[in-house]
Amino acid sequence: METRAPFAAGLRQDPDSVVGEAVADSEAVHAALTTLVEVLDPGTAVAERAHEALLAVTGLVELRPEWIAYCDETFALDPVAADPASEMSRLWVSGDLVRAWPRFTVGKAALVAATGPLHHVRRELATFRGTEPVRRRAAA
Repeated sequence: METRAPFAAGLRQDPDSVVGEAVADSEAVHAALTTLVEVLDPGTAVAERAHEALLAVTGLVELRPEWIAYCDETFALDPVAADPASEMSRLWVSGDLVRAWPRFTVGKAALVAATGPLHHVRRELATFRGTEPVRRRAAA
């Protein structure tokens, strides 16, 4: 999850561009959290934090189709295009265009709601360094 830029600490020219980035990236973050929740021992603090983060990121994931449609229209992208240039056009959007998105306020609130829980997961994962928070799978 540390590779997902919207949730990493960093400075940007326009912090509102992070809203679009987070919504665009939310599906990948959600998938990573889902995997994490599935492999962690449910009795651990990190599993609880991962589950909280998963629920929080869901708000961003729900906005993703509208974000993708907005970017497709704004940049005249083919809605089914998944090439790197199209994906980058959906991911890296200027703050002015992000603010022009009709769902910007909702997206910003969803990002704020997800950021805290994601940082808690990272903190808990750091605590587990050197231990084994993953359940042992039964031999088949």
